[in-house]
Amino acid sequence: MQRRPGRGQAHISPPSHHSPMMGSANEKGSRLSQRNFGVTNRIWLIVGFFLFVITFTHFALPTAPAAPARPQFSSANLKAKNYLNASDAEPNPFAFCPVYGPGDEIGAKYGAQMLSKTRMHVGSSERMQRVLNRALAGQPVTISILGGSVSACHGAGDDPVAPNCYPSLFFQWWNSVFPHPATELTNGAMRRTNSGYFGYCSAHHIPDVTDLVIIELESEDTPDDDMMENFETLVRSILIRPDHPAVLLLGHFSPQVHQSYGFAGPDHWHNVVAQFYDVPHISTKAVLFPSYMRDPNSIDKYFVDPLLASSAGHAVITDVLVAYFQSQICAAWGVATGASFDNTPPPHQAGGLHGLFGGVGQRKGVPEPGAADNDGLDADGKRIKPAPAQQQQHAQLLSPVPPGRINTRPGGRAFQEIAPYCVSANDLINPLPPSLFYGSGWNAYHATSEAGTLRTTSHYWYSTLPTSKIRVPLQVGAGDIGVYYLREPMKKVGEGSAVECWVDDNYAGAKVIENAADIGEEVPTLAVIDHFVTRGSHFVECTLLGEEGQGVPMFKIIGIFST
Repeated sequence: MQRRPGRGQAHISPPSHHSPMMGSANEKGSRLSQRNFGVTNRIWLIVGFFLFVITFTHFALPTAPAAPARPQFSSANLKAKNYLNASDAEPNPFAFCPVYGPGDEIGAKYGAQMLSKTRMHVGSSERMQRVLNRALAGQPVTISILGGSVSACHGAGDDPVAPNCYPSLFFQWWNSVFPHPATELTNGAMRRTNSGYFGYCSAHHIPDVTDLVIIELESEDTPDDDMMENFETLVRSILIRPDHPAVLLLGHFSPQVHQSYGFAGPDHWHNVVAQFYDVPHISTKAVLFPSYMRDPNSIDKYFVDPLLASSAGHAVITDVLVAYFQSQICAAWGVATGASFDNTPPPHQAGGLHGLFGGVGQRKGVPEPGAADNDGLDADGKRIKPAPAQQQQHAQLLSPVPPGRINTRPGGRAFQEIAPYCVSANDLINPLPPSLFYGSGWNAYHATSEAGTLRTTSHYWYSTLPTSKIRVPLQVGAGDIGVYYLREPMKKVGEGSAVECWVDDNYAGAKVIENAADIGEEVPTLAVIDHFVTRGSHFVECTLLGEEGQGVPMFKIIGIFST
């Protein structure tokens, strides 16, 4: 046992013979040397003086007022409004109509020429008009968003529903025009995630019943054939869903993407998909690109870095998005009132079928809010998945999805419709059973932080033991099977590690996948390992390569996908 320093044996000091002044100084010094709570009074005096200075400067010096925080928006107390109940004599209820007219504030802000250039492809807008028909009738609309870091609000609140981010801003505008307490917006965006993931796993990020899907991936995708096929898989898989949602492609211009690929970036390839599938495509490029070319620093306020949009940048995205919908609403109202025939339904919808719009008489068949079908909601206020007969009726009212893909040639291999299937480490609702990992040498990792849950790279299966083998069951539709894994910088993993993967017992067709790459940061990558696999149940096996008993750098697999 050690003694405390500074404490000797008890003793009586002899009387001192110093002068009174010297005694006062010694007394003062002794007081400063005394301890309270184990700390000398001298230290307490210094701390007290420091706190006094901080408090004085806080109250005495002027401070800049903090920016007011935008409150979270709630639609709980909204009251539904049926515009189609209006009489023919009533004026247009939308102040922003006609487009670019006196009441169009966004049109006055940007001008007709610039806003028209933001619409890279408009198409027939058939499905979009069907969504607006539902909204005009006072029914709830479910809006879904798929995207990368920009849509996940990284840099503008770091929350998918951050109030200064475009999903929240757009949802507030929508409810100001089409109020309904059951209208929903689900933001399924994931940071640093591209079409290589969403093309196969979109169903994990949007509800079973949705009316509108907004896709923003031009800041994440690369401009090449493989990524365009992944993006096409995403768009096609949404269009053939039983609920037949409308799809809108939303582009975000950024200096980083332009510096990397030039003017013909990912938006060029996405526009090919938009034209093939008759999907509208809008972008902020027309707003920001001219100023960027004149002076790159002139658009700095719209970005927090060369890629991510700031709050001001999200305001521009919202304006472009809202301006497009305002133009569509004005067109829809003109058709509904018989003043326009821009979006008249095709001839096969005549004869009493309630299609997109059919003039003034069409309003008689529009269900009222609170009618027998209850707006298609269940007892809990959730959207009811349409019955097969209703799905078929809706499909008949829409133009069919093209009977092949962009690269399908007549006379070639018979086309197989896609049925994307996603076995992902990111799927926390239906994860792989633990029994698949027992004794395999593979483990599952899941980030626990809130920010980590918004990244696909934060969930993976991994192994460092060569010869470790994992087998993953899956369903196959069109026949392509891929492994979604993490490529990592050589400066981090050196020569890295590799896996060998094959389908069923086709070991002769096994593909070797290496994770080391000359890159600056880890990049999720899709490697297709087999084509033309028959439709039905199959499994994929992957073995970590290397000498048994000698550890290798961790190999990370995010998922196993199939079309």
